Amino acid sequence: MDLINEVSGLVEQYIDNDEIFLVDVNIKGKVNNMKIQVFIDGDNLVGIDECSKISRKLTDELEEKAMIEGRYVVEVSSPGVDKPLKFLRQYPKHVGRELELLTNDKKKFQGVLLSVVKDEIELSVKSGKVKKEIKSESLKLNFDEIEKATVVLRF
Repeated sequence: MDLINEVSGLVEQYIDNDEIFLVDVNIKGKVNNMKIQVFIDGDNLVGIDECSKISRKLTDELEEKAMIEGRYVVEVSSPGVDKPLKFLRQYPKHVGRELELLTNDKKKFQGVLLSVVKDEIELSVKSGKVKKEIKSESLKLNFDEIEKATVVLRF
């Protein structure tokens, strides 16, 4: 078993709240200079207390089992809005926000997330080239049709 799978399994064990879930584990660097990044998310906001608790448990177990050689750093955080949405479970808290989507057949869409029902999302997308002809249309997509989705940040 590789280290990413081992760390993922440990983190899954530490999550004792049904509203929190593991999104991703990244491992960067080499022996004696490794960074283990764990991303957790929740149906609501993920607090620093939850991240700290998981970080302490993971670090303790990695030390106890001597799973990593040399120096390393463990970082546990929420993915942040710049990371792609990986799970359908992440979408509901973004209702009302603008998303950029890439479908499995490489079509791109940008629009406001209107709803999430079962395995389907609904976006309000604009169509038309000329300002007078631009209209908003509803677009429904099954989650399994989405290759990548990110929240669009506007400043």
